[in-house]
Amino acid sequence: MSKLVKLILVGAMLCIQIAIVSGQIPPVQPVTNRANITDLSKYSGVILEQYANGRPFLHKTVKNGKADGIWLEWYADGTLRYKANWKNNMGEGKWEYFHPNGQLRSEGFYIQDKAFGIFRTYYNNGVLETDATYENDKKVGVEKLYAADGTLQTRLYFENGVQAIDEPTLFEAGKISTKQNNEWGIQFSPSGDTAYFTRRNAETKQKRIYSSYKTKSGWSNPTVASFSTAEDESAFVSPSGNELFFASYRPLPTVAKPMTNDMNIWVTKKQGTNWTDPTPLSANINQTMQAGDSWPNKYEAGPITDAQGNLYYWTKSNKWKASNLFFAERKQNGTFTNPIELVELGDSLYFNSAPCISPDGNLLFFASDNRPQSWGTDLYYARKINGKWSQPKNMGIAINSYSDDSFPSFSPDGKYFYFSSNRAGNKDANGEAIWDLYYMETRFLVLE
Repeated sequence: MSKLVKLILVGAMLCIQIAIVSGQIPPVQPVTNRANITDLSKYSGVILEQYANGRPFLHKTVKNGKADGIWLEWYADGTLRYKANWKNNMGEGKWEYFHPNGQLRSEGFYIQDKAFGIFRTYYNNGVLETDATYENDKKVGVEKLYAADGTLQTRLYFENGVQAIDEPTLFEAGKISTKQNNEWGIQFSPSGDTAYFTRRNAETKQKRIYSSYKTKSGWSNPTVASFSTAEDESAFVSPSGNELFFASYRPLPTVAKPMTNDMNIWVTKKQGTNWTDPTPLSANINQTMQAGDSWPNKYEAGPITDAQGNLYYWTKSNKWKASNLFFAERKQNGTFTNPIELVELGDSLYFNSAPCISPDGNLLFFASDNRPQSWGTDLYYARKINGKWSQPKNMGIAINSYSDDSFPSFSPDGKYFYFSSNRAGNKDANGEAIWDLYYMETRFLVLE
């Protein structure tokens, strides 16, 4: 060995010794069992724990008794259960959990014990289960949930840890929106704590108006509303909360031989905590269907009122074979003027129905068939400009689907937009697509 090489080795050894003395290279951490530590708060090093069979159970690094460094835990058969990184008793770095078969179960990243970045969970077959992003321990952006075969099941959107309903979402799935029954036309009391909607029961085949009440634990199981004793639909509570309008096949008391498919508009009034017996609106609104009349002639449905108590509904156009929206002004005595057809919304081919007024009264929403560039029944809107409604515009793919979409409405505070659709693909015993109730936050509507 040359003198030069010897000098280099001696110099290196001296440097290492100096570094150890000066603390630049820490001494090797002690390794011990937990049972051997009398005062954990003063212990720094690796703690080992074993199963009764001698296999490792836990490997954890601590500094002055606090988690600091890598932690490992195993299942009884020796398969790694989790791997985590700590610093000063807080999660710091990547954390991983594993299924008993060794497949990764979840992975994420922590900074000072708070989740940051992408977190993922996996099924025990290795398929991705959830994918979410965190910022400062709160979910942000899109979270996706998958089935065990990799099919996307649910997409959720979060803002600062709170779910935001940014796309059409089933409303109270399984309770109010059910797979077996048809549900449509949801409306709310002014306080927002009572919901009314139409359900055609799959077993009884009856179409009734149902009510549900908001409680501390969520919406109650729906029951048939006290006033709904016939083939009723499309309930609407007036902004004052004192009247509830709906459409019904129940016979008009003044008609000797009513037609079974003659739908008219009825109203019930609030009396204490109950609703009075319903009465039909006057003959200038409700027309009597005669033998030979074909739908939608003399068929009045979809009643709503605006903040001034004026009535909107739909029936056959006075100019075309299609249906259109009508408007009747509320008089001081509570009755309505003769209805006026909103002709600017109509056409000889368009079947307009299901009107809805925005809470500020400046937008009119409705459903329409047969319009160009539509997909079956679509939702449209028009703006009130100088006292008249503008040409309708399609609400676009933010709401409309390749299936049928109809029955728009708002929550009383205007935060949520509701509608009904048969897009879910569920079918009844006759093979007909089933309608469900959907909602989303109004701020995510795309309106020009």
